Amino acid sequence: MLTLTKEEREREAKWAEDIKYYAARSVWKKRHEATPNNPPHRRVTWSEWFEKKFGENLIEYAERKAKEKKKSKPV
Repeated sequence: MLTLTKEEREREAKWAEDIKYYAARSVWKKRHEATPNNPPHRRVTWSEWFEKKFGENLIEYAERKAKEKKKSKPV
């Protein structure tokens, strides 16, 4: 059984958040387009893919990240 230290768990959580952030950035401009390699009856948009993959609506995620960025800006 693999047991992670607190630092390792924090690093894994940071990596997971980074993956989600960069996936959102990657699909933002094409969020209304269909993902490739899906049969026509199973087409999903990139926005739907993001929600299925990460469990959060892409638009809501972007709004939340924008608010976080605005709060962290030094005045």
